[in-house]
Amino acid sequence: MATHTPTGEAITLEIEGASPSVLRTGGYSSRSLTAGEQVTVVVSPSKRFPKDSACGYEIVKADGSSVPLVSARMKPQLTSQAATTLIGTWVPTADSFAKFTRTLNSWALTDKGRELKSKFTVAQSGQVKCVPVSAPMLMMYPVVMVFEKAADHVGIKTEWLGGERTVYTDARKHPATERFQQGHSVGHWEGDELVVDTTNFTDQETGGIPSGIQRHLTERFTLGKDGKSMSYSYVLQDAEFLAGAVSGGAEMSYRPDMQLAEVECDQALAQRFLR
Repeated sequence: MATHTPTGEAITLEIEGASPSVLRTGGYSSRSLTAGEQVTVVVSPSKRFPKDSACGYEIVKADGSSVPLVSARMKPQLTSQAATTLIGTWVPTADSFAKFTRTLNSWALTDKGRELKSKFTVAQSGQVKCVPVSAPMLMMYPVVMVFEKAADHVGIKTEWLGGERTVYTDARKHPATERFQQGHSVGHWEGDELVVDTTNFTDQETGGIPSGIQRHLTERFTLGKDGKSMSYSYVLQDAEFLAGAVSGGAEMSYRPDMQLAEVECDQALAQRFLR
């Protein structure tokens, strides 16, 4: 974007926003902006490269309308339709994601957990290599999520880096040693509520907080009485890195108007602002 510094110097600023998979659930599309359009952009300039790049928050158009560039500026998109089951298309609310990321710093860690977190850099995140985070954070991103039911499992497909989960509902046990990036999930139905138990995660991190073989996640997915919302809650334990269990939750909105875009992650773009 062509702009000027406070002293009047002409510069071209590259602006980073949230991923298209996040923005489109808030109404952003290829028609939201027109090439050559004069706009005002609310940004946070890079501390190291203030004349080159910035983190964008919002675009304000000449008519006063705004285009969000981060989930925190997105307005809720609601539907008049109601679900009768969890099976369908859902989107976590943007404020649920913001609340989760704020609580990460309050998680009590073991000495080992604190040591590893202090050494963590964003460049070490699996997400810059197009590897999605696992639940519970995966379930917080305000992107399209499709819940599908089969004879022996419930599948959860998300638009966040193609993250997918399989929740087995046929009373099978967790494997003894095999480990998975999204863990191994078994679940059962309590009426309309899906209860999920997940173990056997690979070593990974959540917002810089490490986790390993002792990671254990319990979740509940509950359909709202109006059929337009779903409540998600979790309890996470990991004796190696967490000093105690942590818990939280999110709200999801029913979005039968949305479909998975299935756009592949571009690793070059994921690492574009890591310099």
